[in-house]
Amino acid sequence: MKRVAKPWIAFKTLAAGAIQPESGFPYAFKNGADHICVGMFDFQVEHNATLVMDILPQVKNRERAWIS
Repeated sequence: MKRVAKPWIAFKTLAAGAIQPESGFPYAFKNGADHICVGMFDFQVEHNATLVMDILPQVKNRERAWIS
């Protein structure tokens, strides 16, 4: 996947609730995902969106360049 020059969308990043967003989101982005597809309830949207906005600036030294 490191050499794929197309946007990479990670899905099932939280393993149906087995992994918390606080660990699943950073893991996906640090390991090459350009986007994540996450199922959530309406009351989780604000928290998860804020979490992603906080995580993205912290993602450094990815082995794969951002594609999109």
